Amino acid sequence: MSEDREGNDRAADEKFEAQRHDRFGKLPPRVAREELVETADTEPPHEEPEEPPVRREWG
Repeated sequence: MSEDREGNDRAADEKFEAQRHDRFGKLPPRVAREELVETADTEPPHEEPEEPPVRREWG
């Protein structure tokens, strides 16, 4: 029973791969792990503005 399931999954995977190739074309090669770059935020996080005063507090 699992053999039938594997065969169906393989056929579905191949069909999905063909559809993806038709839609997007050839995928670019994967980026090598040593070519990945770690980023760091250089600016402080954005702070939320204060709540506006309620009309009855105006006077």
